[in-house]
Order: sequence, then C-alpha cells, then structure tokens
Amino acid sequence: MKTAAVLLTVLLVQPPAAPALVDTPTVKVLTGLTVPEFEAEMQRITQALGASCGTCHARGNFASETNPRKAVARRMLEMTKAINQQFYADYQPDAGESRLGRITCFTCHQGDLHPKAQPPL
Repeated sequence: MKTAAVLLTVLLVQPPAAPALVDTPTVKVLTGLTVPEFEAEMQRITQALGASCGTCHARGNFASETNPRKAVARRMLEMTKAINQQFYADYQPDAGESRLGRITCFTCHQGDLHPKAQPPL
C-alpha cells in the first residue's frame, strides 16, 4: 500500500511529457515540429490550397512518393521557408499561427490550388 502511495505521488508530481516530434524519413521539409504542430500545419496547407490530403498524398499511404504533386508541394514549402529565412528571420508566430513563418501557402494561393496572379502595378 505504501509503495502504491509513493508511486502515485511520483506520477502526480512529474510534469506531463512533451509532445513527440515528427520523426519519419518521409517528412523532409516540415521538420522540427511536434506531432500536433505538424498536423495543424498540414490542415493549414489544405485550407490555403482549397485542397484535400489526397491532392498531394496517395490515398491510404501518406508516406508514398507516387503522387508527383507531393514533390511540387515540397519545393513550394522549401521556397516558402527560404523566403521567410531571408526576409523574416526574426518573425515569431503567435500560438495557433503557421510555423512556416510570416509568408505561408495562403499568401499566394488564397484558397485556390493555383497561386493567385498579382495585379499589374
């Protein structure tokens, strides 16, 4: 009984474990995110493109590389990260905002699969 009380006390005193980082070889650009951050970022991307998961991923196998749009999406994410690193290196997103940075997929796509054209100046 005493052992159970000590064990319960230890369990109650320990802080909750931090969310695990996404650690899989198929995640190549959105690295360093926790699982909840990664899932939220993927949801932001689908909303920004007005798309579904199946637009870039093979149905039933998110790790598959068979959909060519997945490679395009990676290049676009790399471009977005590069723009943010070059022009907004000090930007710190607020809670609930994209971890990509100040510039996101929505900046250009605005809910459409193809980027919106800029009006002539």
